[in-house]
Amino acid sequence: MRWLGMVLSFLFGRLNTKPKSFREIALEIFDDVSRRSRKIVSLTLAGLGAVIFFCGGLFISIIDGTTQYDRFGMVNWTATFGAGVTLILFATAVFAVVFLRAWPGATQRHSRIPPHHEAPPPPSALEQALAALVMDFVKERELRREARSQAEPPPSSPDKEPDTTSSAHFH
Repeated sequence: MRWLGMVLSFLFGRLNTKPKSFREIALEIFDDVSRRSRKIVSLTLAGLGAVIFFCGGLFISIIDGTTQYDRFGMVNWTATFGAGVTLILFATAVFAVVFLRAWPGATQRHSRIPPHHEAPPPPSALEQALAALVMDFVKERELRREARSQAEPPPSSPDKEPDTTSSAHFH
């Protein structure tokens, strides 16, 4: 019985419900848009955070490395230098996950081979009849053209003298 109710509500839609107000419709649209855009916003913020961590780690590493080089003439692995490199690696990993894996459409493989398209559906009977009529008309014209070209006398050859009696020929 429950299935029957679901099928009937699907078929007849909202015939038995009261019409919604403009405010209710606007709230439904807002909820739908916010639900769909939540992933994009969170991924964008994660990417922005990764960029900030990358820049911070790079600056920490550069400052510590140059300070060590100025004092001792070489760069050693210290906790500060390691923290900067760790921030760089962490930010690079987050950035790679966000934009190479989790971003919508990032997992689609773009190949040089065009996608396989399905064959077009077979033409309808009306299309087939119209195509046959057009092809018949074209074939009939070709046959008339051939018959006309075979019935006409061949053009005069250049070895013969031109006809000087016609009035269309001027010297």
